[in-house]
Order: sequence, then C-alpha cells, then structure tokens
Amino acid sequence: MTGELNLDPQRATAAGHDLSLAGTQLVSLDNGTVAEIAAASQGQPWGRDDIGAAFQQSYGPLLQQFTEAFGQISGYVEALGDAAVKSVEDNTAADDRASDAVLKSYRD
Repeated sequence: MTGELNLDPQRATAAGHDLSLAGTQLVSLDNGTVAEIAAASQGQPWGRDDIGAAFQQSYGPLLQQFTEAFGQISGYVEALGDAAVKSVEDNTAADDRASDAVLKSYRD
C-alpha cells in the first residue's frame, strides 16, 4: 500500500545508534589521524626544492579539501544517526496517538 510505513522500531533505533557511533568514530579519526597527517604535512617532509614545491602545489589544496570534507562528513554521519533515532521515536509516537484516537472513536 502506498504511504504505508513498515517500521521495526527496535531494529531501526539500534541501526540509528550504530550510525551515530560510526560518526563518532569518524570524528575521532578526524581529530586524531587526519589531524596528525595534516600537521605532519605542514613541515613538507618531501622537501622544499623544486620537486618538493611542485608536489606541495598539488598536494596542499587537496589535503585541505580532504580534511575539510572528512570533518564535515564525520559530523553528518553522526547527526544522521541521531536523526534516525529521533525519527523512529516520532513515528512510533504518531502511530500510538493514531491508535489511541481510533480506539477512542470506537468507545464513544
């Protein structure tokens, strides 16, 4: 049926929590490993000669884009998991309210 929502609240909530935890782990990687790589790259360990400068010219902007994107995506994944849990709660509550309204209409 169109518009019907088949929801297993426990499973969906668990999946939302797992997604949020994955986002938290990505944030941790961003604050740890990714930050360490970015910090180590500031010293230009590949050298500052012509070849090192050419490498830096290509690598620097890509590193910047990667670290920014990784940080944003990490936060998005974490927030998406939280939003999924909230959605399950909202949908379950709406279903409970609708059920109560239907039962009340039969009683009245």
